[in-house]
Amino acid sequence: MAVRTTVPLLNLKEKERLHCFYGKVNPPVFTLTFPDGTLAFDQVDTTRSCMVMFDFINQTIIVAASIQAIKEPSALELVARETITHTHARNYFRVDASTKVAASAILQEEVPQESLSWRLLGDTIDLSGSGLLCSFSEPLAQGVRAKIELTLPTRDMEVIVALGHVVRCRKIEEHFYHIALHFDEIDSESQDKIMACCFELQRRYLRMRVRLESVSTA
Repeated sequence: MAVRTTVPLLNLKEKERLHCFYGKVNPPVFTLTFPDGTLAFDQVDTTRSCMVMFDFINQTIIVAASIQAIKEPSALELVARETITHTHARNYFRVDASTKVAASAILQEEVPQESLSWRLLGDTIDLSGSGLLCSFSEPLAQGVRAKIELTLPTRDMEVIVALGHVVRCRKIEEHFYHIALHFDEIDSESQDKIMACCFELQRRYLRMRVRLESVSTA
């Protein structure tokens, strides 16, 4: 069964997000097998937990699991510890989503606006209740605080406004950067709207996958 997971790596706070394959052993023990070259097994931090996401047609189930062993050459052996509730899922559930986003400086009254004012327009790559990954034409330093204006990819195209900071910035090519933003200040109603949007997008992807699989086997 294909699943998604977040794998902790040594010396990195942010976990690696990967697709892999679930294998049943003796519950609560199971394995995750990764395609060749997708995970640096020598960098896996076995002292921290993984989040494993099982995507079904009507819901996504998230399981927290500890890493029991590294099985060469391409698998991890884990032990399921708990199922994550909807409230806790805000921090873990993430879905591919392409929509408009803007990040701008948080200006303070005592500082002249001209000296610190900036604004970047870009697109999201993925989205969750706790933050988002975006593509921008200019870099932002890790830790920089920003006002985030996110256009939800729904029928109403509602704009969510939050305050956050840069978790990481990675240069992909000239004038193209992947920047991860974490929400620091966001009201619960806006966060619920983001989560509802994520689950709706996931259901769309799953329905599409089922239709494609039915066509391919016809």
